[in-house]
Amino acid sequence: MDKQRVCFITCVNDEALYRRSVSHIDMLHLPRGFSVDKIGIRGAVSMTSGYNKAMKESDAKYKVYIHQDTMIINRMFLYDLLFLFEHHPKLGMLGVIGAKELPINGVWWDSFAKAGKILENRDTYGYLSFIEADYAYQPVEVIDGVLMATQYDLPWEEEFDGWHLYDTTQSLLFQKAGFEVGIAHQPHPWVLHECGVDFDQSAYANYIARFLIWKKNLPKKEG
Repeated sequence: MDKQRVCFITCVNDEALYRRSVSHIDMLHLPRGFSVDKIGIRGAVSMTSGYNKAMKESDAKYKVYIHQDTMIINRMFLYDLLFLFEHHPKLGMLGVIGAKELPINGVWWDSFAKAGKILENRDTYGYLSFIEADYAYQPVEVIDGVLMATQYDLPWEEEFDGWHLYDTTQSLLFQKAGFEVGIAHQPHPWVLHECGVDFDQSAYANYIARFLIWKKNLPKKEG
């Protein structure tokens, strides 16, 4: 593993959006001695298969799995990310929004203990702000897939062969492996999510049902 390399990984089906996302990555301040790679996976049949393919292609210790419609607006993102990972080796995966406790229905945004913050564009711009970390990061049970940064490689669960619940399952798998999952302390939002209003509720409901069965059969935390 190259400990001085950060790889940004994205599943791409909209080239214009991806170019915008990449332009924001290119504007980030780069710590001395570090380099950045960008892998765009096209034609993936699922988020998990695309992420697994890119994970195997990259030797970067630090990987940032990011949606094509996510714009990093914190120019110091790389400094903040590396500081958190280098000073917290138990922190396996980091995000910007999620939930301290996953509700029994499996839908993280239904949690009474949501955490983090984000800017969204759903035809109009909005600002979501929930529980804020007192210092460095807030340990949580699940993070949203808009941005998922890791310092260790764990395979993504390809049983989830579409575009939903990959983030929730990966959050639980990191904790099962003995790592913490966290949401960074953000004085201001780190990202803008140009998510629009399209959402396949039927597909999401199908994957929620599959997830609840998967979670019930998930072995307990290792160690």
